Amino acid sequence: MKRLLDVLALMLLLAACGQAEEPPAKTEAPAEEPDAYEALIAATPVAQIEGETLSPDGRFEARAQGAGGDYVSGVQPPEYLQIIDRETGEVLWQDQGWPWQSILWSPEGGFAALAYSARTWCGIVILETENWSRWDFTLPDGSPIPEYTFLPEDEPWGVWQSEGSLDLTIGRGGDAGEQRFYICAVEAREGKLNGIVWEERHETLPGSYDFDHDGEPELVELVTVGEDEEPNLEGWYELRIRRPDNRLYWGDSFVEAHVGWDSCFACRVEGEDYLLRYLPTMYQGYASYTYELFYLDGAGEEQVVREGSVNFDMNFNELHERFEPEEIAAFLEEVHGLLKDSELLLTTEGGNFRSGGPGAEFKDDLADWTDNELYDESKSLEENIRAIGAYWEEMRTA
Repeated sequence: MKRLLDVLALMLLLAACGQAEEPPAKTEAPAEEPDAYEALIAATPVAQIEGETLSPDGRFEARAQGAGGDYVSGVQPPEYLQIIDRETGEVLWQDQGWPWQSILWSPEGGFAALAYSARTWCGIVILETENWSRWDFTLPDGSPIPEYTFLPEDEPWGVWQSEGSLDLTIGRGGDAGEQRFYICAVEAREGKLNGIVWEERHETLPGSYDFDHDGEPELVELVTVGEDEEPNLEGWYELRIRRPDNRLYWGDSFVEAHVGWDSCFACRVEGEDYLLRYLPTMYQGYASYTYELFYLDGAGEEQVVREGSVNFDMNFNELHERFEPEEIAAFLEEVHGLLKDSELLLTTEGGNFRSGGPGAEFKDDLADWTDNELYDESKSLEENIRAIGAYWEEMRTA
């Protein structure tokens, strides 16, 4: 007790003498500075899904969810990519997110093509919307898209030509590397999605044509699909018309197999450009020749302005149907009147691919008459058809 009193007395004495020290002011501990990378991530936007996030029928929606927490080329990949049922909100499909992703829906919404890329590579996956099975795109030889090859930036990377048929462009062109083109056919069967890929070679045909009559010429493109020497793949050709902005406007397919023979010409009629589709079909002596002259409306739909057809039977047997020389000649003369001022765009008639040259030189449909030893150039076409038909009838009914 005495010691405590002594201490108190000493403290009073020091205070009275002005020698007592003020206790140090209480200070806050310095706040811990945030990690620089965490600050960068917090300020970095999350990459969203580009393209068509809603399916055509509005049933499905593609979305990016969450933040992946990584900085890649100025963005944060989302934690997940999801496709949901818009009515119920149920997540129907989910995968990881990427620095860039874009989605394209097929016309009827049965398929979705999802493209994605990282720093040095990209990929494409196609989903079917019944069982949500997937097919990962590969090149025709089964290899993935090469590293440092990316999808186009300023043009579409893909276009659904129809339900189950997708055109793809790989590469950015110019200094960024060659562009290559592919067509994918996908089919869902027994809960599994299967795909097959052909490479396309594109060639812009010469000539300036205004098939929609809007004063702006279109681009006419010849596409060769696949290679005949590839195993189990039969090639074919496509004629495509694109708007000046390169948007696909119209297209038609041609093959060299008999069932796919077809011919298309660019015709000039009364100062306007038209397309002429001509199919002079012959099967074992039974002929069905048809033509359509048409232009394209603002949506690329065919607007037929003239058409015609003729059917005849060259067999002259007990099942013979019809053979009218006047009718056959009138049809052929009408078609060749159109061909006089035309350019051949593409034909596979006779199993032989040809493109370019005056349409007036197209004589495939006349070969049955002009190549016959009875053909007489001094007579009219109708007279020759009548004479040759009478000879066939005499020989085959004797």
